Amino acid sequence: MVRRIAWFLALAGAVPFLVATAALFVSDASSVRVPAIAALVTYSAVILSFLGGIEWGLAIRDETGNETTRVAALGLSVVPSLAAWAVLWLPSPHWQVGAALAIFVAVWGADQWMASRGLLPVWFIDLRTAVSAVVAAILAIALVGL
Repeated sequence: MVRRIAWFLALAGAVPFLVATAALFVSDASSVRVPAIAALVTYSAVILSFLGGIEWGLAIRDETGNETTRVAALGLSVVPSLAAWAVLWLPSPHWQVGAALAIFVAVWGADQWMASRGLLPVWFIDLRTAVSAVVAAILAIALVGL
């Protein structure tokens, strides 16, 4: 049951990316595009911070991995939040969306590393891979629409 709900929530979490990106293609009016870009960038930052929190929570579990890998994972877990915050300060939407896209891919890579060391369950990596691919594709499309 938990896995099904996690899949549902993760896929539902991709919907705001899709809606904001679709808005970029619906209208050239700044009254549509500016809020859509703001929504896309800020939501990216929020979700990246959320992903870092997941990594933190998994890294502190004594039942998984060894202490060395958990310490490394703990260090990695703060990077998404800091990087997401930095995205908000970038000078243009192109830079912001492009950087968010790159960070999503990097966080997925960090999750792969954590999984290879026994810190993440296989089903979670399957979920992260699928949803990360969807979000990365949507952000790439958004870059085209900027």
